[in-house]
Amino acid sequence: MSVGADTRVNNKDTLPKQKTEIVALKNNLAYDAILTPNLQLEFRLTDQWSIEAGVGFNPFPIKDTKFPKWRHVSVSVAPRYWFCHVFNRGFFSFNAAYAHYNVAGNAWPVSWMYKQVKDHRYQGDAVMVGESFGWHFPISPHFSIELEAGIDAGYTWYKEYECKHCGKQTARSGHWFALPKIGVNLVVPLGGDELSLARRCDCEKLDQAPEEPVDTIVEEEPEERIGASRLTVPLGFAVMPVVAKVEPFEVEVDHMQQLRSRLLRSEEEYEPYNQTMAMSADPRNTFIYFDVNVTKMDRSFIENDKLMDSIMTIIGDAVSDSLIRITHIQIVGYASFDGRVSYNNRLAGSRAQTIKDYIKSLYPSLPDSVFSVCNGGESWAELRYHLSHVEFEGRDEVFRIMDTEPDPDKREMLIKKLHGGATYRYMRDELKRILRNLGCITVFCEPVYD
Repeated sequence: MSVGADTRVNNKDTLPKQKTEIVALKNNLAYDAILTPNLQLEFRLTDQWSIEAGVGFNPFPIKDTKFPKWRHVSVSVAPRYWFCHVFNRGFFSFNAAYAHYNVAGNAWPVSWMYKQVKDHRYQGDAVMVGESFGWHFPISPHFSIELEAGIDAGYTWYKEYECKHCGKQTARSGHWFALPKIGVNLVVPLGGDELSLARRCDCEKLDQAPEEPVDTIVEEEPEERIGASRLTVPLGFAVMPVVAKVEPFEVEVDHMQQLRSRLLRSEEEYEPYNQTMAMSADPRNTFIYFDVNVTKMDRSFIENDKLMDSIMTIIGDAVSDSLIRITHIQIVGYASFDGRVSYNNRLAGSRAQTIKDYIKSLYPSLPDSVFSVCNGGESWAELRYHLSHVEFEGRDEVFRIMDTEPDPDKREMLIKKLHGGATYRYMRDELKRILRNLGCITVFCEPVYD
């Protein structure tokens, strides 16, 4: 097979369909904390604009003789600009609201900000506008948490009464005011699925996902990396789909022989893993793929089913082979360097454990002692290896930052600032796609002598 031949792949049949959230149902826990049931609806307008409409109603106390009194009803509307995409990461909100209120006594937080409420009753209306900033944290396809903080300012006009629950009106007035805006929102996006969750967790993936099916020209992979019929493997510096142009029987036999020789190693070659090791530096190493921010192994993702079936067949043959004994099954889980290091470390460790659990579910006779489950964390060693094989603006500065900044979170921030973000964008587009969401499997064996 010649390397470099063009093969045309139609993404129409391979791209998974995504259900997009067009509306989200929300409840503000901070508003609940002051005994005000509330509900908001947020509607997607464009890729980066949404609008939120909400209502809050506090009927307490039911009887006027009970204090403190904190009756009010409020309605609000808030256009939002999202820095990435709607329901993804950070946003800036423009807020407008109206409220009708009847307050008296120690009605917190109003009495904390305006001391005169403790001894008098105020009934009136208020309008306000403001701005706030927030961050959206996707948890599952149908649940998120959102934090928001800002300030609202406005004008209120009211009637003042001489006592808390009765008495004649003593004044009519109005004044300007300012209030902090705090939101701890429970969010239920409607209409999404697993794919939309992955894309909500990764702004770059949203940017890269084609809106319409297109024809993509890709290169065929060298012969030693051919898959059973079609595998996704690293080529150059991008993960690209590869289609083999040989007879199906020849592909399967050739693939299984090559995969067996890469997957099964002599016990003498075993070396405990550490995070300074670049597993992709050894062309024999075999990787499977996880979706963004996902720890469960999806057999349908990037044709994991074909690769995993082949790997499990080889491991099963080794388990039943009376002439060899499996001594170690080394599993390394990775995450990209994008995001908080604490989260990425948990993600990488969970991926490695998921692969072990999958193997154990098929071959329960394998003892836990043969498994070496390794947390590769953020794939900095893999990045260093691939950086050494490519030239681009800022590459040497990336090496310098990696060598001098021990804090991974600060390291990521410094890299993202290089050349106005151009260096990071290149790395994101050309390198990160093969540095993230990986699991590496290697099986070590020794001969059995009678």
